[in-house]
Amino acid sequence: MPKIAAAPLRDLTQRLFAAVGTPPEQAVTVAEHLVNANLAGHDSHGVQHIPGYVGGVRDGQIAPAACPTIVQERPTAALVSGNWAFGQVAAKYAMDVAIRKAKEVGVAVVGIVQCNHIGRLGEYPTRAAAQGIASFITSGNLNRTGGSVAPYGGRQGALSTSPMAWGFPAGPRPPFLLDFATSVIAGGKVEVALAKGELLPEGAALGPDGRPTTDPVVLRQGGSMLTFGGHKGYGLALVVGLFGGLLTHADRYATDEGATGVFILAGDVGLFGPSEAVERTVDKAFGRIKATPPAEGFDEVLISGETEHRSREQRLRDGIPIPDKTWAALRQVAAELGVAMPA
Repeated sequence: MPKIAAAPLRDLTQRLFAAVGTPPEQAVTVAEHLVNANLAGHDSHGVQHIPGYVGGVRDGQIAPAACPTIVQERPTAALVSGNWAFGQVAAKYAMDVAIRKAKEVGVAVVGIVQCNHIGRLGEYPTRAAAQGIASFITSGNLNRTGGSVAPYGGRQGALSTSPMAWGFPAGPRPPFLLDFATSVIAGGKVEVALAKGELLPEGAALGPDGRPTTDPVVLRQGGSMLTFGGHKGYGLALVVGLFGGLLTHADRYATDEGATGVFILAGDVGLFGPSEAVERTVDKAFGRIKATPPAEGFDEVLISGETEHRSREQRLRDGIPIPDKTWAALRQVAAELGVAMPA
C-alpha cells in the first residue's frame, strides 16, 4: 500500500479533473476536498472517488465547468442551484452564502438543488466554525426510489445513507465536529473494504436474502445496509430526507424524482452574546469532559473532531496511505487521460 504526500496527491487530482474540462478554480476546490477527506482519515470520501467523478463527467452527470447560482433569496435564506457542477463546488458556495448571511443577520438557512455528490459533509461545518459560525448540514431525499439502506424492520434498501454533520467553534481547540451517516457505516467505507479485501462490521449489512452479512461482495450483490441504533438511526434518516430533499423541493429542479437536496442551517455564535464568551465556555466545558477518567480499554476521553484533527497532523507528516486497488484505478484513469502519475 503506497503512502503519498498530500501535495503531490492534490496536484494529481487537480490535473486529472483539468483533463476532463474542469476550470482551475473548480479543480482546486474538488481536489482540496478529496485530499482533506483522506487527511482527516476518512478515505471513504477521498481520492477513491476520482474514477467515479471522471465517469460522471463523461456520462454528462457532472458539468465540470458549471458554477452554482442563487435561484431564490430572502434576508435569512437562499436556495442555490448547483447547476450539476461538482457537488463540492456547489456545497462550498452554498456554505459561504450561509456564513455571509449568518454574519449579517445572525442566522441563515440555505438549500441546494441540482446537486451532485458533495463528498465529506464534515468539511463544510469545519469551514464555518473557522469563521465563528455554528452550523448543521444534511444531504438526501426521502422521495428517492430504491436505496442502499433498509428502513428499520425492513429487509431491502429504501433509503440513502442519509449523512449529517454539525460544527461549532471551540476557541483554542479544534472545532467541534460531529459527522456521520445514519447507516452503521458510510457507503464509501464499503468501497474501502472492497479495495482492502476486508470484512464489514457485524450488524452493518444484510445480504440479498435478508440475512446478516459481513462480506462487502455479498452486500454489493443486492443486499442492503442497516441504520445505526435501530429505530433511532432510521428516524434520523427520515429527518435527513425530509429536510434535504422535500423542504428544498429538490425534485422540482431535476428530471428524476429522488434527486439529492442539501439543507444548511448556520448561526453566528455571537447571536445571543459575545462570541468570545461562548468559545471560552466551550473550551472550559470540553476541558472538564476530557478530564473524566478513562474507562477500561480507553486511553482518554475524546471530543468529536479530535480524531480527524490528529489524523490530519499525522498524515501531513507521514503521508496518506492509498490501497493498492485504489492506486491502480487512479493509474488507469491517468493513463486514459494522458496525465503523468507522481513518483
